Amino acid sequence: MEKRTKSSLGIVGETYLIARLLRDFDIVSAKVPQQFFAYDLITNNGKKLEVKTARPSWNEKKRKEKIYRWPVWKFRRTPKQLPEGTSEIVVCLGFESEDMTKDPHCFIIPSEKLTNEKTGKPRELWMVMIKPKGKTKFWEWENRWDLITED
Repeated sequence: MEKRTKSSLGIVGETYLIARLLRDFDIVSAKVPQQFFAYDLITNNGKKLEVKTARPSWNEKKRKEKIYRWPVWKFRRTPKQLPEGTSEIVVCLGFESEDMTKDPHCFIIPSEKLTNEKTGKPRELWMVMIKPKGKTKFWEWENRWDLITED
């Protein structure tokens, strides 16, 4: 199977989200032109959504001559998307396999929650651990569709 480019990966994520919102919640969303807007979709209830899509990758740390590796999804925002108020919600779609055959894990995160705890600045890059053991960051936002569906 041919490896998808970053832009085609984004199109897959946006298409999945548009279909899921319409099928499960009767919410219509539309793609907006990227040259004018920092967000990707706008819904019929006025929510501005950024859509981030990721496949599995590996994170590594070296401690005392031993290398530890674990699978993660890495999500990135563009500099244009970092200023406050550019979107209300960031929808992160994490596919468990490279071939993207199963439905992704959906993390619906309010934009203001994607800040660096130390500096208070918006995050440009963040990772979500795949199949964590115990409570880990961002998993509390999995399938929080109410953030999109409620007015």
